Amino acid sequence: MILIGIPTYFYLKSEYEKFESTQKLELYNYVFILEKKIATIKHNELYELPLSFSYDYFIYDRKKRLLFGTNKRKDINFEKFEYFKNGTFYTISHLGINDLDGAFLVVSKKFKDDEILLKIAIITLTLTLFVFISLYFVFKSAIEPLQKANRYLDRFFNDAMHELKTPLGVISINLEMLEENIGKTKEIQRALNGVKGLNTIYEDIEYLIKHKRIVYLKENVNFSLFLSQRVEFFDDIAVIKGISFELHIEDEIFVNFNKIELQRIVDNTLSNAIKYSHKTGKVIVSLIKTQDAILFSVEDFGIGIKDTVAVFKRYIKEDSIKGGFGIGLSIVKAICDKNDVEIVLNTQYGVGSKFSYNIKKNLI
Repeated sequence: MILIGIPTYFYLKSEYEKFESTQKLELYNYVFILEKKIATIKHNELYELPLSFSYDYFIYDRKKRLLFGTNKRKDINFEKFEYFKNGTFYTISHLGINDLDGAFLVVSKKFKDDEILLKIAIITLTLTLFVFISLYFVFKSAIEPLQKANRYLDRFFNDAMHELKTPLGVISINLEMLEENIGKTKEIQRALNGVKGLNTIYEDIEYLIKHKRIVYLKENVNFSLFLSQRVEFFDDIAVIKGISFELHIEDEIFVNFNKIELQRIVDNTLSNAIKYSHKTGKVIVSLIKTQDAILFSVEDFGIGIKDTVAVFKRYIKEDSIKGGFGIGLSIVKAICDKNDVEIVLNTQYGVGSKFSYNIKKNLI
């Protein structure tokens, strides 16, 4: 743009100067014609002086008194040979001997630069369009490899997630069958809990990949039953740490929510409560219906949270020793913002945290 802009600036500047020079040359030619005419006419032949729509002229005597003028009298600066004033160019010449007793001829012309300004506007617009079109094609050619790489990665992750789902299901089913055959053991229980943890991470990543392409339709969900089932799912993981659930779930509470998105909120909140609780602690899960909303909350008595803002950002984890990628709460925040769900976080570092979700517009 600099390489194009600098030459364009000087070109337009030279064009404007050329335009001014042409206008002045035409004015001087008109002055010459007037001087010749004034030198030949008599005092009573003023009507023979040429008139023009483009020029005004005035004849003054030696005492600078106006003898004749084509327009209203103007304040003339006789100290200058030529000058600009209010967009009008004035030139003053001394007259030779004439019958009119004229000593000074003042000719003025209002410079209308509409033509040159239109030319400048057209050139500027043309160059601007040229620059932006050129930049468009440059960026398009530069971005195309990135778009191809992005599509490749998108296909890769979709295929990888599809391939992972089958072995996770196979492992889970076989572990459950093994548990039925030989009974519950710590080893089998830990393996099952590990699979459940992987399944939660898998579902988070799957949601991240698909949420921009898939429309998650809302449905009438029995939140009370759904929450009880998810607590039961995480109960085995909690038992390994000696953590117990304290439930305060009212019956028959329904919400208008997409089930996949609701599961992401519940699973991530329960998973974090277990993950960051101390051993042999407890997690309080509540679901109550108020007059105009539903309040779902999960409270733990674990390590607490230092930064209540950063915790909702993607890939942010306060405890790098704990598992996970730091994407769970960012997903929860995105889903809550999308569905107009208010998140209230009460936490005290070293004491515990309570996540509350105030569901208003989705109430049935």
